[in-house]
Amino acid sequence: MSSEIRQQRVAGLLFEELSILLSGELQDPKISLVKVTGVQVSKDLRNVRIFVSHEDESVTRRELLQALQRATPFLRRQLAERLGLRAVPDLLFAYDDLPEKAARVDDLLRQLAAERQQTQIP
Repeated sequence: MSSEIRQQRVAGLLFEELSILLSGELQDPKISLVKVTGVQVSKDLRNVRIFVSHEDESVTRRELLQALQRATPFLRRQLAERLGLRAVPDLLFAYDDLPEKAARVDDLLRQLAAERQQTQIP
């Protein structure tokens, strides 16, 4: 099996399991509304970057990432039990602000469309 295919398989498995773990199996209320948006696995399968977004505006990005960092040992143990990987990779969390940027672009496009309609009406 080529390493690229293995990377993709491991990324898919990690995406599914981390989505399940983060959505319901952690006790920290700061992590309650976390959504995994992407997973990147290094070629040597030792490091994984997990992109997350968050719906709760009362929790800052920094607090969220700190809470996820504190939960990392628990998450690694759970992944080891569930996936049966030879070595569980290091988990590195990053905030994914792409959904927010996309929403902002959508809002701007709607505003432009509304302005064009107003100027075209005689």
